[in-house]
Amino acid sequence: MTAVRLSGAGLWLVTLWLLLWNGLSVGNVVAGCLVASLVLIAARLPRAACAGGDEDRARIAPISLLYFLGYVLVKLVQSNLVLAWEIVTPRNRINTGIIAVPMRTDSELALLVVANVITLTPGTVTIEAVGSPPVVYVNVLHLHDIEEVRQELMRIEELSVRAFGSRTARAQLAGTVTS
Repeated sequence: MTAVRLSGAGLWLVTLWLLLWNGLSVGNVVAGCLVASLVLIAARLPRAACAGGDEDRARIAPISLLYFLGYVLVKLVQSNLVLAWEIVTPRNRINTGIIAVPMRTDSELALLVVANVITLTPGTVTIEAVGSPPVVYVNVLHLHDIEEVRQELMRIEELSVRAFGSRTARAQLAGTVTS
């Protein structure tokens, strides 16, 4: 991370700290600087972790990230409405099942994001995420069409890789996506 980006992140963290404490004092500024420093040191990933070099570093695409966040928000609202409807109606349409969804990239970040978005969404929970070969096992509350669920989860993978995937993950996805 460059010095400019580090100082910008540090300034942002100090500002958040001051907003959380709702006051500007020397003590709050000093404490904010200490906390920001600790967070930046703890969050910094060593370059050696990227064995493939620059090709394996995550890259954020702001427009794709906004689209991904909007998509996930819409899906969260939809699933909450479906689950709420299931609760308030006397009819039981629950048909649970566990499915395996093979991922198209071997990006650990994509696997992590997909697994967490699945678990965040009401009516689905990630049971296991295996990295080699990358597969996510999901328990679905309303399982009526297995292929539809698989396509939905692969769509989440695609959007997450486009939002903050590495060049390698994007290349893997481009090699298998047929749009």
